[in-house]
Amino acid sequence: MSDTDLHKRIQERAYAIWQAEGCPDGRAAAHWDLARRLVEEREAYLDEEGAESFPASDPPSHVPITGDRL
Repeated sequence: MSDTDLHKRIQERAYAIWQAEGCPDGRAAAHWDLARRLVEEREAYLDEEGAESFPASDPPSHVPITGDRL
């Protein structure tokens, strides 16, 4: 993830936190810090999950999404 992508995700998360708290004044730094930690934790989790599940051990399913058998 590029620095620009990371900054954008943090910014979006901080804005959502700010809105969820009722748009209070004077808490921008706290919202940014919380958002940064949440985004970094999520990215670390996804990196771990991806490393553990790739490549997939099961072959692709040939059953349509509807569940009907061919």
